[in-house]
Amino acid sequence: MGKAIRLSGLVILLATLLSPACLRAQGMRPHPMLVLAGHPAVPAVETFLEPGRIGGFVIVPSLIGAEAAQGALRIQDGEVPEGLPPPAVDAVKPVFNWHQMQRWNVSEASPHGSESSREPSFLERYRWRVIALTAAVLVQTLLIAFLLHERQMRRKAEVEARNQLSQLAHINRQATAGELSSSIAHELNQPLGSILTNAESAELILGSPTPDLQEVREIISDIKRDDQRASEVIRRMRSLLKRAPFEKKEIDLNQTMREAFDFLKLQASARNVAIYLQTSPQTLRVQGDPVQLQQVILNLVVNSMDAMAKMPYGRTIIGRTDVNGAASAVISISDSGPGIPPDRLNEIFDPFFTTKEQGMGIGLSIARTIVLAHSGQIWAENQSGGGAVFHLSLPLAA
Repeated sequence: MGKAIRLSGLVILLATLLSPACLRAQGMRPHPMLVLAGHPAVPAVETFLEPGRIGGFVIVPSLIGAEAAQGALRIQDGEVPEGLPPPAVDAVKPVFNWHQMQRWNVSEASPHGSESSREPSFLERYRWRVIALTAAVLVQTLLIAFLLHERQMRRKAEVEARNQLSQLAHINRQATAGELSSSIAHELNQPLGSILTNAESAELILGSPTPDLQEVREIISDIKRDDQRASEVIRRMRSLLKRAPFEKKEIDLNQTMREAFDFLKLQASARNVAIYLQTSPQTLRVQGDPVQLQQVILNLVVNSMDAMAKMPYGRTIIGRTDVNGAASAVISISDSGPGIPPDRLNEIFDPFFTTKEQGMGIGLSIARTIVLAHSGQIWAENQSGGGAVFHLSLPLAA
């Protein structure tokens, strides 16, 4: 009985060791002669199918081993070996090596009941992993494409917003220039009148028998000075009215304040408003559009002048520049007017909100839009001693 058990185990072991899967696991390779052969090789046993042979009607050891194991088990159960029936399994089968058939260009039409020994391809073996990975890559690609499209649309919207802001700001500057036109004309007439007077005086001196050339030189110097003054008025006017795209560059905020207040001096004088400017001793470098920032200052100052229009006296505006820590510069414009109703402080920068009878309600709204485009902040509050103060904060240039 023990011999039968050992025999059956040995048969099963041999069948397993000689199986194609076991031979592949052992790394068997085709014989060099098979690699160099000019014709396909046909094996007699299935176990020699994998190492380079095309296949055919071969003996299948695993079937023989299985039949022998069944017989051994029956003997173990008490049957007489002579009484066992002959093997009923046909151990010869048509088995083919699919890769060798592809190599020799042999038709895949095989006899009925044939088995094809074929290693699954990478895609067949890892089909679901490949599908999942492909789907993940596809989703990621679509997401990246969507984000790029979103970024492009956002940039386009930003450009359109800047263009619209530039157009609206230009219209506002024209309206401001219209309000200041009388002051500008007066400021321009003064140097032009002085030039004419000095030119006539020089003509009279040169027409005398003994002209005083030194006095003529002084007159010419006065003419040059008045000409520069008139040119500066025209330059500021052109700067205010020119239509230019929104363009940031590094500027000195103190200089921007000075130019804006110089532009407003005559208008303030004509409206009986005393204006003062206190600039920071420190140079305030910011990234900004100088024309649009000057427009913000003009809008705030003109708004303060309008707020004090009904005051009989004591009309004062003070402009200040200072630093707020190490990160930002601050502009403050305060007036001695009646102040802002507390319930309206949160509304004064809204579009078309105005407390003036003839106001359009766009000056402060445009000022806020420009400040936000410069990554800044703007707000207003009432002073304890009366009047309102507007604050404008801009980040300092790195």
